[in-house]
Amino acid sequence: MINAKMKNCQILLVDDEQSELDAYSLLLMSMGIRNVTTLNDSRGVLAALEGMYAPILFLDLNMPNMSGQDVLREMKAKKPQVPVIIITANSEIETAVECLRLGAHDYLVKPIDLKMFSSALRNALEIGLLRNEVMSLKGISFDPAPHANPAFKPIVTKNPVMFGIFQYIESIAGSGLPTLILGETGSGKELIARAIHEVSGLPGEFVAVDISGLDDTLFSDTLFGHTRGAYTGADSNRPGLLEKARGGTIFLDEIGDLSEVSQVKLLRLLQEKIYYPLGSDQPKQCLARVITAANKDLSRLAVQEGRFRMDLYYRLSTHLIRLPPLRDRREDIPLLVEYLVASAAKAMHKATPAISREAVTLLQRHAFWGNIRELKAYISDAVARCEGGQIQEGLIAERLGEAVSMMGSQVLATANNPLEALFGHFPSLEELADYAVDVALSSTQNNQNKAAQLLGVSRQALHKRLKKRDANRSEAEL
Repeated sequence: MINAKMKNCQILLVDDEQSELDAYSLLLMSMGIRNVTTLNDSRGVLAALEGMYAPILFLDLNMPNMSGQDVLREMKAKKPQVPVIIITANSEIETAVECLRLGAHDYLVKPIDLKMFSSALRNALEIGLLRNEVMSLKGISFDPAPHANPAFKPIVTKNPVMFGIFQYIESIAGSGLPTLILGETGSGKELIARAIHEVSGLPGEFVAVDISGLDDTLFSDTLFGHTRGAYTGADSNRPGLLEKARGGTIFLDEIGDLSEVSQVKLLRLLQEKIYYPLGSDQPKQCLARVITAANKDLSRLAVQEGRFRMDLYYRLSTHLIRLPPLRDRREDIPLLVEYLVASAAKAMHKATPAISREAVTLLQRHAFWGNIRELKAYISDAVARCEGGQIQEGLIAERLGEAVSMMGSQVLATANNPLEALFGHFPSLEELADYAVDVALSSTQNNQNKAAQLLGVSRQALHKRLKKRDANRSEAEL
């Protein structure tokens, strides 16, 4: 139901067809939305949004002058707080996925189903209000300086993007609303979840659960608990982890692996704030904040593969944090190396060794698809094997699979070899191709058509390669 507060929000309709603008204006007004603005030139979107209260943007894709996808890129860079709903006749899955990757809130295909339109509008209004009132995004300015809050002390960084995430956490921590953390395996998602809990000041515990290996029954038993006699072997009542996290935070890691049945249970928990222990017909109230994390793009799982409920995704991502991989924060590697060397030495009851500048440089050139977890493994191994009081580049090179030639005690310099200087080792053809794809996508703001032109291949060939690469990385993470 669209409440009175939602009716105060402002809607901007953008389409080059006046008949479409008139039709959607009448539809919105029939639903009680009075603040509707129409625009037939997509180049004026940003100017039209200025001064609007909790705006929602309805956007057509195929427009002259500036396409809907170009508008999405501009919105993502300059007004990421505004929910954007795409309305288009284009039903291609690839286009829908691309729009969601660019930040679209929802994607509706003409002819529009009124029930879906109403649901998409309601969800967008709800999130738009939350972002406007709770996060106060319009008043937040980026602060490139580290934050003094002790909750962030365990996170070793000097990266401006990470400082922006800290500021975002300080804005949303007190809301108590669900938060989704997206990031590659080993990028520090649990540390971010703990920081949110600490900043929120909740009196209860922080309880972390890896749900990737839980079937439906075990998921319910772990979270909700059971009563005596609920199943064979249930000899006594046992409270679930939701009860343990009462008044605090429950962190559900690897949420993308949740089965469809368990997804329904989690959605009901978030909507109704109650749950039933196995074997009981007496509801219990959920008094824990829910934070989830995934190493996969959940919107892509929902749209392209149909393996994740879109309505659950919207509930979980009321607040959304995307963690950068370690390869995008290379300036943090020396800090992390220093911290990890000291930690490993302490755990092994050894004197803390120094680490050579060449070894650190070698690490900074590495791609680190396993992120901080991978770096920690290399450092722990090097500390364990170090005998001379200093970790030399040879110890690191062995773990990185370097093909190095030794001349006395010196490592053969790679400065005259640009490929080795860039990759930290001589790359394979596959690595070179992946690097070229990444640079092309980055240079075109993830526009696959333009990236394919730069690479000299068809868009279909590029899409096929990206799909294969994502599948290989997913398998490597398992």
